[in-house]
Amino acid sequence: MSKWKMRSSIMNLLARLPMYFATAVAVFIASTLVTCVVIAVRARRRKRTARKNNEFRPIIGFFHPYCLSGGGGERVLWAALNGLGKRYPENEYVIYTGDSPEACMSFRSHVMERFHIDIPSGLHVNFVHLSTRSLLEGRRYPVLTMILQSVGSCIVGLEGLWKLCPDVFIDTTGHAFTLPIFRFIGGCRTAAYVHYPTISTDMLSRVQQRKEAVNNSFVVSRSAFLSSLKVFYYRFFAFLYGLAGKCCEVVTVNSTWTAGHIRDIWCSQNVTIIYPPCNVTEFLSIQVWPDSWKQKIIIVSIGQFRPEKDHPLQLRSLRTLLARRRDLRSRVELHFVGSCRNAEDEARVEKLRELAAKLDISKNIVFHLNAPFKELLNICQHGTIGLHSMWNEHFGIGVVECMAAGLVTVAHNSGGPKADILKDWEGEKTGFLADDEYTYSLAIENVIRCNDFQKDAIRTAARSSVSRFTDEVFMTDFVSAVSALFVLDHSEKL
Repeated sequence: MSKWKMRSSIMNLLARLPMYFATAVAVFIASTLVTCVVIAVRARRRKRTARKNNEFRPIIGFFHPYCLSGGGGERVLWAALNGLGKRYPENEYVIYTGDSPEACMSFRSHVMERFHIDIPSGLHVNFVHLSTRSLLEGRRYPVLTMILQSVGSCIVGLEGLWKLCPDVFIDTTGHAFTLPIFRFIGGCRTAAYVHYPTISTDMLSRVQQRKEAVNNSFVVSRSAFLSSLKVFYYRFFAFLYGLAGKCCEVVTVNSTWTAGHIRDIWCSQNVTIIYPPCNVTEFLSIQVWPDSWKQKIIIVSIGQFRPEKDHPLQLRSLRTLLARRRDLRSRVELHFVGSCRNAEDEARVEKLRELAAKLDISKNIVFHLNAPFKELLNICQHGTIGLHSMWNEHFGIGVVECMAAGLVTVAHNSGGPKADILKDWEGEKTGFLADDEYTYSLAIENVIRCNDFQKDAIRTAARSSVSRFTDEVFMTDFVSAVSALFVLDHSEKL
């Protein structure tokens, strides 16, 4: 082939690319619509057949792809299911999860061992396996993470709906884009418990102000063009996120901070705040010893080793304190208690060790990785101060646990700790708030300076205040909030 003929062929191919692209998009849209119609027809046929045969048992579906994990989100799931099961024991409950069917078979013992929640043996609980769960993982999407994860959640949601269509669908993981799929394609009533908005006005503000953060890298924050581009992307995603949120009939959230952002982005005023269930019973059983009996001043930090927890701020705060109070160098220890989920978390721990060495405070730092619960209780019993440093923490279960354990708690002056947790109780202070290494060091020093009587007053108020965050309070409030979805017409009686 001559040079001119080759060039002509390439030009013809380039000229046809827009047509090929448009055809591919049209085929994709058409196939998606056909798939949605087929799923919708199949879902409604199941309900009609069941009613016709008088075999209709209302199905309540929970979307929780990692239901057998051991975090606070999973505690919410099982407490919610337990509460609804006690109120509506005749219904069937289904959990959409990617956990293996073999592991799910022993879910009752797992839930009892990990959360001390007893799921009745007579309650009908089944699982729908999601083979596409990996599409939800953020590590798969190094760029455009939020929107690509949302697309992935739509695919995972369609798989779940194809396998089983519930009558009521409840998202407990924050995957809002599954809501329109189950409501409009599956014809389900919908509810959500939102732990953390996928995007918030605070995130948008940090990008606009070009501040470096976990969600805003150094490269982007230093570039006006990239920052403008990211602001446009965030606004576009917030618009889509708001549309998805409008498909939720009952919206419940875990804190005042989350409620404010959800009301703003979802444009909904019908938002109910239900504090998450915290395992305060075991922590309240700890006998607190007077600090004057203790040789060491132990500061306890509870939390997974994730970047947003900002453990480096805690190290810098301790360095600032010890630089000002050198007499405390031999008395103060900071104990990190948290789980390492993967190699990335282990790498973060190594970086924390390196930072501690650089700050010359290695002798004052102790790590307890993946510590058993009994070890955590023992550490708290010997501790004096609880430390938490995440900016705009949506709630802060770790803060509640520290307070229940009798630790005088210092947390970030933002998010849930500020708005909901560290509030005065019956006129008494329940803890301290700070926002940088200097104010954290001052707060820690103030606690150390308090005598036993002053600390006991704070501890007593804090331990009394955590009664707001028990399993029983959560279950009562959650069942009350979603009960409206259980009132259908006579042909769809629940």
